[in-house]
Amino acid sequence: MLLGVGCDIVEIARIKSAMEKESFLRVLSERERVLFDRIPYMRRAEWLAGRFAAKEAVIKAVHKEKSYVLSAVEILTDATGAPTCYLAGLQVEVSISHEKEYAIAYAAAMKE
Repeated sequence: MLLGVGCDIVEIARIKSAMEKESFLRVLSERERVLFDRIPYMRRAEWLAGRFAAKEAVIKAVHKEKSYVLSAVEILTDATGAPTCYLAGLQVEVSISHEKEYAIAYAAAMKE
């Protein structure tokens, strides 16, 4: 059963500025931080903007069920490289896209 949908768009330059503060990286889970550290420096802001947009989209999709902090919403990748959301008790499909200076994400949450 569909629980909700969410969408978010982020300006990559805004995320790049926020990355200068180590505290901003607290939005990442431990496993996401491992992935982030492996990303080439020149792509980190783009990658993080996509993940941030995805987390915001997921929170919008599930807000009727429960509220979550950004670090509790984990966006990893599957074997094909597609984003996969891990959130206890809920199935959430996520799509992330980048275009020039923006990252956008869409999430659809279902009750299991």
